[in-house]
Amino acid sequence: MREEAKAWRSPIFTQLEVLHATYRTHAFPRHVHEDFCVGIIVDGVEAVKYRGATHTAPKGSIVVMQPGEGHSNWAAVESGWSFHVIYPPARLFQGLLVEEADQQTALPFFAEPVICDRPLFRQLALAHAQLAQPTVEDRLSLETHLLTLLRTLVGRHAVHGGKRLQRPQPDHPMVQPIKHYLETHYDQHFSLDDLSQQSGLSPYYLTRVFRDAVGLPPHGYLTHLRIAQAKQQLRQETSLTQLALDLGFVDQSHFTKTFKAWVGVTPGQYRRLLPR
Repeated sequence: MREEAKAWRSPIFTQLEVLHATYRTHAFPRHVHEDFCVGIIVDGVEAVKYRGATHTAPKGSIVVMQPGEGHSNWAAVESGWSFHVIYPPARLFQGLLVEEADQQTALPFFAEPVICDRPLFRQLALAHAQLAQPTVEDRLSLETHLLTLLRTLVGRHAVHGGKRLQRPQPDHPMVQPIKHYLETHYDQHFSLDDLSQQSGLSPYYLTRVFRDAVGLPPHGYLTHLRIAQAKQQLRQETSLTQLALDLGFVDQSHFTKTFKAWVGVTPGQYRRLLPR
């Protein structure tokens, strides 16, 4: 398999990002997604480090990860792996918990990231084939089909009910101020010592409590913010060199390397795939 990747926005759910890719040597560093990650392995074997353990996902399996949970992934075999993935927003999953009284705050919780469900895998594969088409002939049908598949995924494989629903856990009181500081200064350069002085916590303790709460250490969360901003600003005509500097990257090469490591495609490729 040769390496290739294509990312785009769903024509029916405009906030739903889709990625079809094949990788052999490319490895995703530890990162988080703001949305759910629902993928299918269509060839090869993927390795995922998630919640402190390494899982393998062979061809025919489904991979699901919660929003905000740090993970890394790479090829588990020399021939690599191919996968199709969508990133449904958390609010979409909240709407699927129709029988839960507190559905507005609760999210379905998937205890295991790798799921073996061949009938659902085949249905997801068919949905991805439709999403890959340049036009959608029956928007209502595809929209209904996708929601039904996500509902089936939740119904068969999520942990439901009471305390087992995933809810936000209390953070250290300094986590939110540091998050806010990073979110408002993502284009600047600073050190862990700078954040330590901002929080009054030692660098080691700050890194630990921040990672426990956010899923990434402060520098990883800063990269996450820059990548998220890049995705938005790539819709504009700003040059990649200027955009790299505006986002706080050292130069365009640094920006391109980091963006591809996190997203799976280069900024130029991502820009070309955005709807005009």
